[in-house]
Amino acid sequence: MSYKKQEQTKPKDEPLEKEPVVEQPVKEDEAKPSEEKPESKASENTEKPDLAQEYLNMARIIQADFDNYRKRSQESIRQAKIDGKIEAIQVILPSLDVFKKAKQMITDPASLKGIEMVENEIQNSLNALGVKKIETVGKPFDPRYHHALSTMIDRTKPDGEVLDEYQAGYIFNDKVIKYSQVIVNKLKEEKNE
Repeated sequence: MSYKKQEQTKPKDEPLEKEPVVEQPVKEDEAKPSEEKPESKASENTEKPDLAQEYLNMARIIQADFDNYRKRSQESIRQAKIDGKIEAIQVILPSLDVFKKAKQMITDPASLKGIEMVENEIQNSLNALGVKKIETVGKPFDPRYHHALSTMIDRTKPDGEVLDEYQAGYIFNDKVIKYSQVIVNKLKEEKNE
C-alpha cells in the first residue's frame, strides 16, 4: 500500500501560515553519545580529585590550627603558673625584711637563734622554688638589680661599690621580682656645668 502525500492547498488569496516550530528537549542519552559522555566523565573525574584535594587541604589547615591552639594553651598555662608563683613570692618577701629588722632589735641569744631558724627556713623554701637573693654588699652597683637609695663616701672602698643593703632583692627564673635597695659608695663629685 502506498500512500500519497496530500498537499494542502489554500486559496490564492490567503497567505500561507507557517506552523510554529517547537523544539523538543534532547535527552543526554539520545544526543551524540560518542562525543558528550567522555567529556562529562572527564569533567566528573577532574572535579572529584579537586574536591578531594580541597577537603584534604581543609583538613590540614584545621589540624595546623588545632596544633597552634594546643601550643598556645600550653604556653599560657605555663605562664599562668609562673605568674601565680611570682605573686605568692612577692607576698612572702617583705617578711624577710622584717626578720632582718627584728634580728637587729633582739638582744636575747635564744630568741635571736629562733628568729634566724625561721628566716632560714623561709629562705630555703624560696630557694626550692627557684628564687635567688641578689648579692649586694661589696659588689659593684648594677642598675639592672639595684636601686640606689643614697650615696656615702668611704675612701677605703672603690667608687660605685655597694656599701650597705637596706632591703634585699630577689630573682626568679632570671627575672628580677624585687630590686635590692642599697647605699652606694660615691667618691667622685658630679660636675654641674
